[in-house]
Amino acid sequence: MLRTIWAAFVVVVVTIPVASAVTNVATFRSHAPFIDRLIRLWEWSIVKAAGIDLRVEGAERIDPRQRYVLVANHSSYFDIPCVFVGISQQPIRFMAKKSLFSIPIFGWSISRAGFIPIDRKNRRTAVKSFELAVERIRKGNTVVVFPEEGRSRERTMREFQRGGYLLALRSQLPILPVAIVGTYDVFRAGAKKITPGPVTIRVGTPIPTEGLTVRAKDQLLEESRAQISTMLFGRS
Repeated sequence: MLRTIWAAFVVVVVTIPVASAVTNVATFRSHAPFIDRLIRLWEWSIVKAAGIDLRVEGAERIDPRQRYVLVANHSSYFDIPCVFVGISQQPIRFMAKKSLFSIPIFGWSISRAGFIPIDRKNRRTAVKSFELAVERIRKGNTVVVFPEEGRSRERTMREFQRGGYLLALRSQLPILPVAIVGTYDVFRAGAKKITPGPVTIRVGTPIPTEGLTVRAKDQLLEESRAQISTMLFGRS
């Protein structure tokens, strides 16, 4: 419980100054490299406060000059900071729940920094979010999508949705499958306390989308899901 209290304290103490700095810098340039450094400092502080021993496997598969639509499994609030810290070669932006953007200071900062609000219950705003994600990619960002569209409450993955694959096809960027191993044990959905431990980010083989049409979306979904499942469980 002391670890949980400490992590919560660090989140508050670090979030206020870093989020304020991000907001100020992003007012002038939302994709400035300094913003990425600030965000990584923010997320690194959260990872360390939680007692996470973070490791990365397969980082050599990432081309730092290439941008991706990164798809990953999702079982914990710590998935996001671990991806930020682990995939350090990429300027990353997330698609996040619209409600997060209403949080004072934090919400203002992620909005200014180019994160993408999504309201899955409202089709009109969801389409707008999709177009915004395409715009972020064109500005040189890698966009992270959790195709389960919510945290899994079990170790198994939930059904994947197609939105992220349509985004990859629209942008013609490769899909980067990533497996996040260990965050379920650190702080799974419904948990009351943080349990420090190892987390591994496993990077799969990028899947090209150039020249493909929307008809390929199911094939891309199945191929990326199979990679993630193999990296998580040793089977597809």
